[in-house]
Amino acid sequence: MSDYASGGEYARFGSARWAEHSELKAAGLLGPNGLPFGYAGQSQTLLDADAPKITIAGAGSGKARDLIVPMLCHPSQESFAILDPRGELFSTSIYTLASQGIHAYPWCPMGTLGIRGLACNPLDILDPTSATFHSDVQAVAASLIPSPEGSNGRYFELTAQSCLAALMKGRAERRGFVSFACLYDLLNIIETDPYAWADEIEELSKSQFDDVWRTAKQMYDKQHEAPKEFSGIMGEMFANLAWLNDPTLRASLAGGGFSLSVLSEDGPTSRVHFIVPAEFLSVWAPLIRTLFQTTMLYKSRRPSARRVNLLVDEAGQLGKFESLLQAFTFGRGAGISAWAFFQDTGQIMRNFGREAIQSFLGSAALRQFFGVRDYETARLISNLIGEATFAYDDEEAQANARKARQAQAQSVLFGADPMAAAREFAHASSAANRKRHVRRPLITPSEVLGLPEDEQIAFVSGRNLPPIRAKKYPYYSRRELAGRYLPNPYHPPLDRISVPGRFGSKMLRVYERDVPEKYRHFPQYASGSALEIEGYPLD
Repeated sequence: MSDYASGGEYARFGSARWAEHSELKAAGLLGPNGLPFGYAGQSQTLLDADAPKITIAGAGSGKARDLIVPMLCHPSQESFAILDPRGELFSTSIYTLASQGIHAYPWCPMGTLGIRGLACNPLDILDPTSATFHSDVQAVAASLIPSPEGSNGRYFELTAQSCLAALMKGRAERRGFVSFACLYDLLNIIETDPYAWADEIEELSKSQFDDVWRTAKQMYDKQHEAPKEFSGIMGEMFANLAWLNDPTLRASLAGGGFSLSVLSEDGPTSRVHFIVPAEFLSVWAPLIRTLFQTTMLYKSRRPSARRVNLLVDEAGQLGKFESLLQAFTFGRGAGISAWAFFQDTGQIMRNFGREAIQSFLGSAALRQFFGVRDYETARLISNLIGEATFAYDDEEAQANARKARQAQAQSVLFGADPMAAAREFAHASSAANRKRHVRRPLITPSEVLGLPEDEQIAFVSGRNLPPIRAKKYPYYSRRELAGRYLPNPYHPPLDRISVPGRFGSKMLRVYERDVPEKYRHFPQYASGSALEIEGYPLD
């Protein structure tokens, strides 16, 4: 007798189904530990895992409101490196961090929302005395100038990578450090100051590192013997580093405010917000990739340190981010848990190739979908969930069976064999009530596209769970988050806030005050002032 995945005959065409509340509880998703990702009814679902996570949610689907802000406001000692377009995540979620002993560092070059940003030097990982110096330089160069798919143009990108790596390595060797400011000055002299560039070539040729003096010689030879080829290589380098032309941005990369190493150190739990205006995400993509790359390099040096969560919002805007894909495939071994947010699977395919879709989804402990807007992603979700066996009443067949049953009952009156008539009568009676079973997707692509705005579909690996059809709610509607969030600067009013209570929501006043003495050393309060919520004192 066929088992049909424990569904018996009632699952002969497919056994797909949704996870039940009791299964979520048994799998540990309703417990107190982990990062929240939704709700089963009114019970919060949380996942505690080192493995990466991926969320695919269409534009305007409430990703920050229903998922990221609740996650960041949830009481937790998790360390985060967060790509924070527009700065709303920092502004909304920092209220209770100091009381938990958590330091939040805003890197905010443009002063978005009046946030006082702190400068950091993401190249401070490049220490010429470190055993990983050469590998670190290569990793940073690859994040700044990604190699393209295919062979067309690959020569120029890879050569530009090598040249950039040699320049950074040579400067770090001579000065003991390298920064984007000195790298910018170095790039400028290549084509504008031939005498200074000749001096730099001479210094590079004295390097103790073979690849540095060899690359310096190649650059000099190409500049004089193959100027068109040299221009192509330098053009590739300048194209990926054009954002360095902004003096405000360069100043924010000078260091002195904090180092990305804070996320991996033994001190207080830390969060770093990379606050980037949304319109600059694509332009600054090489820099943003490097910020995350440096964070990962620091953590890989200290695998026993606390876990670092990389929240990469708008990951589709960052181009080919190889280190993100690597974080999905083997980052968990180094204590790195990446959580990438895409708008659709097309963004993954355009940046990484079609095969990468499987790499991202196959490696993720959590695959989460909501607000899906495109058919390809909807079809993928439907296929991932699978097919189920559905029963329905075939009214025509049941009506024919009832007629046959009546005919058998009447046949006895006209001399038919009672025993034979009884057998046929029983068969017809059974057929009159029998349902027909058919194969059908548990949820079709069109139904995925029409999913209510407060619902999501999630897959959790390693917990022996069917797909989860869960809820998601705005953070300002949840009682467990009352007093844990500040007004969203993009959604007035800013001087009061709605806080949910037992008998509905109420508006509470929000006012500015001096930072309490015990919190003045926290980086999130570098400006000296803070917001306080009426009834939920900061100190």
